[in-house]
Amino acid sequence: MNSKLAGLIVLIVSLAAVPVPLSAHHGNSAYDEEHQIDVSGTVTEFVWSNPHCQVYMDVKDSQGKVVNWSIETQSPGILRRNTWTKTTLKPGDQITVTVAPAKNGAPVGFSGNKLGKVVFSDGRVLKMDVR
Repeated sequence: MNSKLAGLIVLIVSLAAVPVPLSAHHGNSAYDEEHQIDVSGTVTEFVWSNPHCQVYMDVKDSQGKVVNWSIETQSPGILRRNTWTKTTLKPGDQITVTVAPAKNGAPVGFSGNKLGKVVFSDGRVLKMDVR
């Protein structure tokens, strides 16, 4: 095999091995972003991790039954730019979160777009928007 052909093969294999960034981010199609709601309850866990932080909370439904909600938020980097830390939410905190609820009615939601926020029982407000 001549050296030009060998060089071309090495170049093609090398280019094929280079990762190409995806141009699209996953969407929030599972959530009803047109009809946001406020969910109030008690934090049970706050998970500070990529790609999105999670808030778990116990919420009383209209019949008084406690339902555990899972709320997806922004990444730690975005939350940090909004003054959050990994200890911002603690089990037992009473909060209200503005969420885009799941379209299927499950107790899950997304909070983090322009309207996404957490309001503490003492009135403090933390935003989650991209800055």
